[in-house]
Amino acid sequence: MAQGVGIVRIWWMGTQYSVLKGSSIRLPGLRNVAVPAGYQLNRSQEFQGGEARATLMVLKGMKLSALTPGDEGELQWQADTGQLFTSPDAFILDAPVLTDDGGKAPVVWNFSTYIELVQ
Repeated sequence: MAQGVGIVRIWWMGTQYSVLKGSSIRLPGLRNVAVPAGYQLNRSQEFQGGEARATLMVLKGMKLSALTPGDEGELQWQADTGQLFTSPDAFILDAPVLTDDGGKAPVVWNFSTYIELVQ
C-alpha cells in the first residue's frame, strides 16, 4: 500500500518546532506567465521563489522573537515519507501572530535554493 505525507517536521535555524497538520512547501523554479497580445495569448517565463508554510506551536519557554523576520537562515522541511528539503537562504516573510488557541503561530518562509534528499 502506498503512503502519503502525514507528518511534517520543521527545523528553523537549528531548532526543531512542533508543527500542526496542514503544512505545505512549494519549490522554487520557473513558472509560466500569460501574455495577451490582441486576440492571442502567449506565455513568458519568470522565476518563482519557493515557499514553505506551517503552523508552529510556541510552547512554554520558547521565544516568539526567534520567528520574526530577519536575516536568511537554514530551513529544513521533512516529511514522514522520507522527503527532506533543506534551504540555506530561507527567510520569514512576516512576523507570525501568536494565538491563545494552544500557542499556534502560522509562519511563512520564502527561499530560492534548496537541496532535496529522499530516503
